[in-house]
Amino acid sequence: MTGPGPRYRVLLVDDTVPLRSLFAQALEADSRLAVVGEAGDGARGVALALDLQPDAIVLDLAMPEMDGIEALPRLRAVAPHARIVVLSGFRRAPFAAGLLRGGAVGYLEKGLGPKEFRRELLAVLGALEAIEPVVTSARTVLPASPTSSGAARRFVSSFLGERTGPTWDDVHLMVSELVTNAVTHAHSSPQVIVQVHGTTLRVEVHDESMVLPGIRRADDAEPGGRGLKIVDRLASEWGIERRPGGKAIWFHVPLVDSLPVSEP
Repeated sequence: MTGPGPRYRVLLVDDTVPLRSLFAQALEADSRLAVVGEAGDGARGVALALDLQPDAIVLDLAMPEMDGIEALPRLRAVAPHARIVVLSGFRRAPFAAGLLRGGAVGYLEKGLGPKEFRRELLAVLGALEAIEPVVTSARTVLPASPTSSGAARRFVSSFLGERTGPTWDDVHLMVSELVTNAVTHAHSSPQVIVQVHGTTLRVEVHDESMVLPGIRRADDAEPGGRGLKIVDRLASEWGIERRPGGKAIWFHVPLVDSLPVSEP
Protein backbone atom coordinates (compact mmCIF):
# COMPACT_ATOMS: atom_id res chain seq x y z
CA MET A 1 0.00 0.00 0.00
CA THR A 2 1.35 3.45 -0.91
CA GLY A 3 1.79 5.91 1.94
CA PRO A 4 0.30 9.40 1.94
CA GLY A 5 1.88 11.93 -0.38
CA PRO A 6 3.78 15.03 0.74
CA ARG A 7 1.82 17.78 2.41
CA TYR A 8 3.52 20.49 0.35
CA ARG A 9 4.78 20.26 -3.24
CA VAL A 10 7.43 22.98 -3.47
CA LEU A 11 8.83 24.95 -6.42
CA LEU A 12 12.24 26.58 -5.76
CA VAL A 13 13.02 29.75 -7.74
CA ASP A 14 16.59 30.95 -7.07
CA ASP A 15 19.51 31.65 -9.42
CA THR A 16 22.18 30.44 -6.97
CA VAL A 17 22.52 26.77 -7.95
CA PRO A 18 24.54 25.50 -4.94
CA LEU A 19 22.17 27.18 -2.47
CA ARG A 20 19.11 25.94 -4.36
CA SER A 21 20.50 22.39 -4.30
CA LEU A 22 21.26 22.65 -0.59
CA PHE A 23 17.72 23.82 0.20
CA ALA A 24 16.24 21.15 -2.08
CA GLN A 25 18.12 18.42 -0.20
CA ALA A 26 16.94 19.84 3.13
CA LEU A 27 13.30 19.86 2.03
CA GLU A 28 13.44 16.39 0.49
CA ALA A 29 14.70 15.03 3.82
CA ASP A 30 11.21 15.63 5.25
CA SER A 31 8.43 13.35 3.97
CA ARG A 32 5.94 16.21 4.28
CA LEU A 33 7.79 18.16 1.58
CA ALA A 34 8.63 17.37 -2.05
CA VAL A 35 10.56 19.62 -4.44
CA VAL A 36 8.66 19.31 -7.75
CA GLY A 37 10.64 21.89 -9.74
CA GLU A 38 13.58 24.29 -9.74
CA ALA A 39 14.11 27.50 -11.70
CA GLY A 40 17.00 29.95 -11.94
CA ASP A 41 15.03 33.07 -12.90
CA GLY A 42 11.55 34.51 -12.49
CA ALA A 43 10.37 33.87 -16.05
CA ARG A 44 11.22 30.16 -15.85
CA GLY A 45 9.62 30.07 -12.38
CA VAL A 46 6.35 31.46 -13.74
CA ALA A 47 6.33 28.88 -16.55
CA LEU A 48 6.96 26.01 -14.13
CA ALA A 49 4.34 27.30 -11.67
CA LEU A 50 1.74 27.33 -14.46
CA ASP A 51 2.63 23.77 -15.42
CA LEU A 52 3.17 22.23 -11.97
CA GLN A 53 0.63 24.13 -9.81
CA PRO A 54 2.75 23.65 -6.65
CA ASP A 55 1.44 24.09 -3.13
CA ALA A 56 4.32 26.38 -2.19
CA ILE A 57 6.84 28.53 -4.04
CA VAL A 58 10.14 29.73 -2.54
CA LEU A 59 10.99 32.90 -4.48
CA ASP A 60 14.37 34.63 -4.45
CA LEU A 61 14.25 38.41 -4.88
CA ALA A 62 17.55 39.06 -6.71
CA MET A 63 17.64 37.12 -10.00
CA PRO A 64 18.54 37.86 -13.64
CA GLU A 65 15.99 38.09 -16.45
CA MET A 66 13.03 38.60 -14.09
CA ASP A 67 13.54 39.24 -10.38
CA GLY A 68 11.27 38.12 -7.56
CA ILE A 69 9.46 41.43 -7.19
CA GLU A 70 8.41 41.34 -10.86
CA ALA A 71 7.66 37.61 -10.75
CA LEU A 72 5.45 37.70 -7.63
CA PRO A 73 2.23 39.03 -9.22
CA ARG A 74 2.70 36.75 -12.23
CA LEU A 75 3.11 33.74 -9.97
CA ARG A 76 -0.05 34.75 -8.09
CA ALA A 77 -1.87 34.89 -11.42
CA VAL A 78 -0.73 31.53 -12.82
CA ALA A 79 -0.76 29.58 -9.52
CA PRO A 80 -3.38 31.28 -7.35
CA HIS A 81 -3.51 28.50 -4.76
CA ALA A 82 0.25 28.37 -4.17
CA ARG A 83 1.70 29.89 -1.00
CA ILE A 84 4.63 32.09 -1.96
CA VAL A 85 7.52 32.57 0.48
CA VAL A 86 10.06 35.24 -0.42
CA LEU A 87 13.77 34.52 0.08
CA SER A 88 16.35 37.30 0.35
CA GLY A 89 19.91 37.91 1.47
CA PHE A 90 18.79 41.07 3.28
CA ARG A 91 17.58 40.97 6.89
CA ARG A 92 14.02 42.29 7.22
CA ALA A 93 14.18 44.19 3.94
CA PRO A 94 12.14 47.42 4.05
CA PHE A 95 9.96 46.17 1.19
CA ALA A 96 9.04 42.90 2.98
CA ALA A 97 5.65 44.27 4.04
CA GLY A 98 4.89 45.30 0.46
CA LEU A 99 5.65 41.75 -0.68
CA LEU A 100 3.22 40.40 1.91
CA ARG A 101 0.56 42.78 0.64
CA GLY A 102 1.38 41.57 -2.88
CA GLY A 103 0.48 37.99 -2.03
CA ALA A 104 3.52 36.44 -0.33
CA VAL A 105 2.77 34.63 2.93
CA GLY A 106 6.18 35.07 4.50
CA TYR A 107 9.78 36.28 4.27
CA LEU A 108 12.89 34.18 4.94
CA GLU A 109 16.56 35.11 5.00
CA LYS A 110 19.17 33.28 2.91
CA GLY A 111 21.54 33.02 5.87
CA LEU A 112 19.52 30.20 7.43
CA GLY A 113 21.12 26.75 7.64
CA PRO A 114 19.39 23.93 5.73
CA LYS A 115 17.57 22.45 8.74
CA GLU A 116 16.59 25.87 10.03
CA PHE A 117 15.39 26.83 6.54
CA ARG A 118 13.15 23.75 6.42
CA ARG A 119 11.72 24.45 9.85
CA GLU A 120 11.13 28.14 9.17
CA LEU A 121 9.52 27.39 5.81
CA LEU A 122 7.06 24.98 7.41
CA ALA A 123 6.33 27.53 10.12
CA VAL A 124 5.67 30.31 7.60
CA LEU A 125 3.43 27.98 5.60
CA GLY A 126 1.31 27.59 8.70
CA ALA A 127 2.49 24.05 9.35
CA LEU A 128 4.31 24.64 12.61
CA GLU A 129 2.33 21.74 14.07
CA ALA A 130 4.09 19.47 11.52
CA ILE A 131 7.29 19.97 13.51
CA GLU A 132 6.15 20.91 16.99
CA PRO A 133 2.72 19.49 17.91
CA VAL A 134 0.25 21.79 19.63
CA VAL A 135 0.72 21.46 23.39
CA THR A 136 -2.22 23.66 24.34
CA SER A 137 -4.42 26.21 22.59
CA ALA A 138 -7.40 28.49 23.09
CA ARG A 139 -9.55 30.77 20.96
CA THR A 140 -12.11 33.50 21.45
CA VAL A 141 -14.35 35.65 19.24
CA LEU A 142 -14.62 39.28 20.31
CA PRO A 143 -17.21 41.93 19.38
CA ALA A 144 -16.49 44.65 16.85
CA SER A 145 -15.98 47.13 19.67
CA PRO A 146 -13.12 49.37 20.86
CA THR A 147 -13.21 47.46 24.15
CA SER A 148 -12.09 44.28 22.40
CA SER A 149 -8.40 45.20 22.56
CA GLY A 150 -8.56 45.08 26.35
CA ALA A 151 -10.56 41.85 26.24
CA ALA A 152 -7.90 40.34 23.95
CA ARG A 153 -5.13 41.25 26.40
CA ARG A 154 -7.06 39.64 29.27
CA PHE A 155 -7.69 36.52 27.17
CA VAL A 156 -3.98 36.15 26.39
CA SER A 157 -3.05 36.84 30.01
CA SER A 158 -5.41 34.09 31.15
CA PHE A 159 -3.87 31.69 28.62
CA LEU A 160 -0.32 32.49 29.74
CA GLY A 161 -1.22 32.08 33.41
CA GLU A 162 0.85 33.66 36.15
CA ARG A 163 3.90 34.29 33.99
CA THR A 164 5.06 37.90 33.67
CA GLY A 165 7.94 39.54 31.89
CA PRO A 166 8.87 41.76 28.94
CA THR A 167 8.10 39.01 26.41
CA TRP A 168 4.49 38.82 27.55
CA ASP A 169 4.22 42.62 27.54
CA ASP A 170 5.27 42.48 23.88
CA VAL A 171 2.68 39.77 23.14
CA HIS A 172 -0.07 41.80 24.83
CA LEU A 173 0.91 44.89 22.83
CA MET A 174 0.92 43.03 19.49
CA VAL A 175 -2.43 41.35 20.16
CA SER A 176 -3.98 44.63 21.25
CA GLU A 177 -2.79 46.46 18.12
CA LEU A 178 -3.95 43.71 15.72
CA VAL A 179 -7.38 43.45 17.37
CA THR A 180 -7.74 47.25 17.24
CA ASN A 181 -6.92 47.16 13.51
CA ALA A 182 -9.44 44.35 12.95
CA VAL A 183 -12.18 46.39 14.61
CA THR A 184 -11.28 49.87 13.35
CA HIS A 185 -10.08 49.19 9.80
CA ALA A 186 -11.52 45.76 8.92
CA HIS A 187 -14.85 46.51 10.68
CA SER A 188 -14.87 42.94 11.98
CA SER A 189 -15.52 40.84 15.05
CA PRO A 190 -11.96 39.54 15.52
CA GLN A 191 -11.16 35.96 16.42
CA VAL A 192 -8.00 35.44 18.48
CA ILE A 193 -6.24 32.06 18.57
CA VAL A 194 -3.24 31.33 20.82
CA GLN A 195 -1.24 28.12 20.64
CA VAL A 196 1.91 26.65 22.16
CA HIS A 197 4.01 24.58 19.75
CA GLY A 198 6.90 23.17 21.76
CA THR A 199 9.12 26.20 22.32
CA THR A 200 7.06 28.63 20.22
CA LEU A 201 4.00 30.73 21.03
CA ARG A 202 1.78 31.36 17.98
CA VAL A 203 -0.95 34.00 17.98
CA GLU A 204 -3.45 34.54 15.15
CA VAL A 205 -5.92 37.40 14.78
CA HIS A 206 -8.62 36.77 12.17
CA ASP A 207 -10.90 39.37 10.60
CA GLU A 208 -13.50 39.50 7.83
CA SER A 209 -11.72 41.81 5.39
CA MET A 210 -9.84 40.65 2.28
CA VAL A 211 -7.77 43.88 2.23
CA LEU A 212 -4.16 43.15 3.18
CA PRO A 213 -2.62 45.80 5.46
CA GLY A 214 0.87 47.23 5.22
CA ILE A 215 3.43 48.80 7.52
CA ARG A 216 2.96 52.56 7.74
CA ARG A 217 6.01 54.73 7.11
CA ALA A 218 6.94 57.37 9.66
CA ASP A 219 5.89 60.15 7.24
CA ASP A 220 2.68 58.43 6.13
CA ALA A 221 -0.44 60.34 7.18
CA GLU A 222 -2.81 57.51 6.32
CA PRO A 223 -4.48 55.73 9.25
CA GLY A 224 -3.53 52.17 10.15
CA GLY A 225 -0.28 50.28 9.80
CA ARG A 226 1.04 50.97 13.31
CA GLY A 227 0.07 47.48 14.46
CA LEU A 228 2.11 45.74 11.76
CA LYS A 229 5.07 48.02 12.42
CA ILE A 230 5.02 46.89 16.05
CA VAL A 231 4.61 43.22 15.08
CA ASP A 232 7.49 43.48 12.60
CA ARG A 233 9.71 44.90 15.35
CA LEU A 234 8.76 42.54 18.20
CA ALA A 235 7.84 39.15 16.69
CA SER A 236 10.42 36.53 15.77
CA GLU A 237 8.37 35.95 12.59
CA TRP A 238 4.96 36.91 11.27
CA GLY A 239 2.79 36.72 8.20
CA ILE A 240 -0.58 37.37 6.58
CA GLU A 241 -2.75 34.59 5.17
CA ARG A 242 -5.95 34.85 3.20
CA ARG A 243 -8.65 32.70 4.75
CA PRO A 244 -12.22 31.91 3.61
CA GLY A 245 -14.21 35.06 4.30
CA GLY A 246 -11.23 37.18 5.32
CA LYS A 247 -7.62 36.90 6.49
CA ALA A 248 -5.43 36.02 9.45
CA ILE A 249 -2.38 37.89 10.71
CA TRP A 250 -0.12 35.65 12.79
CA PHE A 251 3.08 36.04 14.74
CA HIS A 252 5.48 33.81 16.67
CA VAL A 253 7.54 34.52 19.77
CA PRO A 254 9.90 32.05 21.47
CA LEU A 255 8.99 30.66 24.86
CA VAL A 256 11.63 30.95 27.55
CA ASP A 257 10.37 27.69 28.99
CA SER A 258 7.37 25.48 28.35
CA LEU A 259 3.94 26.53 29.53
CA PRO A 260 2.09 24.08 31.75
CA VAL A 261 -0.37 21.81 29.99
CA SER A 262 -3.91 21.99 31.39
CA GLU A 263 -5.39 18.82 32.72
CA PRO A 264 -8.10 17.41 30.40
